[in-house]
Amino acid sequence: MDKNFAIKRKGYDVKQVDEYILNLTKNYERSLAAQRDRIETQKAEIAAKEKLLQEYNARKDSITNSITQAVEKAKQIEYAAKVRYALEGERLAVFASKWVRYCESMTDAVDKALLTKAKEYVKNAQKEIEDGLSRDLDLGVYLGEAAEIYDAERGRLAKIMSKTDGAPS
Repeated sequence: MDKNFAIKRKGYDVKQVDEYILNLTKNYERSLAAQRDRIETQKAEIAAKEKLLQEYNARKDSITNSITQAVEKAKQIEYAAKVRYALEGERLAVFASKWVRYCESMTDAVDKALLTKAKEYVKNAQKEIEDGLSRDLDLGVYLGEAAEIYDAERGRLAKIMSKTDGAPS
């Protein structure tokens, strides 16, 4: 654009000045329209990215909750397995004590030293099982129905053990 205007009697040529201003205004309007379009495009991009960020945050919470639930479920399964292991150990001890009493009652033909060794072996095995289980089962938390079942079974087995005189405890 030419800023040099022809000089007339009373100043610059009005027609040239008006054309210059009109061209300048059109350029500014085009530039302003381009800037508005750019701003609108960037606002749309920002909105899309914020929506994507919200989706990722929602997924993060979901994944965190899933992992937490999986860990809790694993703890419950592990505890239930330990309870079953402990109950099975106690059942085996009761079973062993019944067989020891049965052997004692059979006859005096049974070697008393061998029987004493068997009793000691059963008591030692039971003690090792109880020690191992008490270490394994010392979780310090309530894990629901499995713990209640364990306590009920342990009480039931204790009653059975108390009825068997001389049986391993």
